[in-house]
Amino acid sequence: MNHRDRPIIQDFKGIGFSKIGHFKEVRSKIKELERLNTELTRRHNKLEAIFNSMGDGLTIMDRDLTIVFANNVQRNMFPDVGLIGQKCHQVFFRHQTPCRSCPALRTLESGETIQGESLVRDGEYAGRYFEWTTTPIVNAFGGVEEIVYLMRDVTARKEYEFKLMESDRMAAVGFLAAGVAHEINNPLTSIAGFSEGLLKRIDRLRDGADEKTLTAFREYLEIIHGEAHRCKDVIRNLVDFSRKKTDEYETIPPADVIDDALSLIRQHARDNDIHTVFKNSMTPGLDRIMGNESQLKHVFLSLFNKAFKTMTDGGELTVAARNDANLIEIAVRKGPAGQPFHHPPDATPVEAGKKNGGPGALSLDVCYNIVRHHGGELRLYCAPGAEFACFLQFPILLT
Repeated sequence: MNHRDRPIIQDFKGIGFSKIGHFKEVRSKIKELERLNTELTRRHNKLEAIFNSMGDGLTIMDRDLTIVFANNVQRNMFPDVGLIGQKCHQVFFRHQTPCRSCPALRTLESGETIQGESLVRDGEYAGRYFEWTTTPIVNAFGGVEEIVYLMRDVTARKEYEFKLMESDRMAAVGFLAAGVAHEINNPLTSIAGFSEGLLKRIDRLRDGADEKTLTAFREYLEIIHGEAHRCKDVIRNLVDFSRKKTDEYETIPPADVIDDALSLIRQHARDNDIHTVFKNSMTPGLDRIMGNESQLKHVFLSLFNKAFKTMTDGGELTVAARNDANLIEIAVRKGPAGQPFHHPPDATPVEAGKKNGGPGALSLDVCYNIVRHHGGELRLYCAPGAEFACFLQFPILLT
């Protein structure tokens, strides 16, 4: 028989076993997927339970600043709006566009964790202060995929800090009063002396003044004018310092804050044979930060006061400011302006929580908090032999 005419015998048993084996494999994979799905659900529920048990508000945002998750605390902070699907700046700060110097955008760009604080103006938590932290969620390729936005109610601590700052401000007014009295007395002496000299020369004008007399009149009047404005500036600085200001953040040139603080301690420096030098190397246009002028002035006055306490034999106190990438660096240290941005080789860092002491001096922990809430960093060093060095960093406000 031709093999072509042979009947084809189907191996149904083998095909059946093959199908049964394939079915068992598919069923096994389905069970594995179900197990993994159950495990993922369990982990999701556990994470959500952990987030909801936190005492701080937690929000997760995508790269478009859209909220994709919010725990119970965060939802209770803003009960009048649905958080999911909303933009963070619309919900938290009632802005239609991203906030100026938005920390979430900075975290997206740099991949860094950023901290700060802000005042809530609307909703159930209006009038309360919140400390916030933006932390990146990084994908497998190192890119920032989402952002964790953590909010903590620090109203009680802020009230304590405000009371402490107000107490220090009033104590500093008394501390600076003697120096201000000297500052005003010196120009007033010049004004009185030169005005008396003009009175003696006024009779000569009746018969026609000569060139020498007119020159003296001009010089004396210029001195009187300058000294009068000097008195005005001293009084203005003292009044600005003693006046209670708002806690609003605004665009600030740090150089002006440093100048004002130095003017307040100028006479105190002279009385202690201390020569102050301010070297401003910041680039115009890159010399602004977002901050509170009154708080920063307190910080610098406290640091100057601490520096003076180490300079019992007088000397030179150097303040230097410069740009470094997207930061403003400020150095306050004893000694000439040679290398102001390096701490003494044998210096040890001073930790927050210790007290400066002395009238008008803020405790160091408050100084650290103020600088940190301006997005900056404060490092303080002291060394044997009364060495002193302090370094501050603030993010530049780009316009």
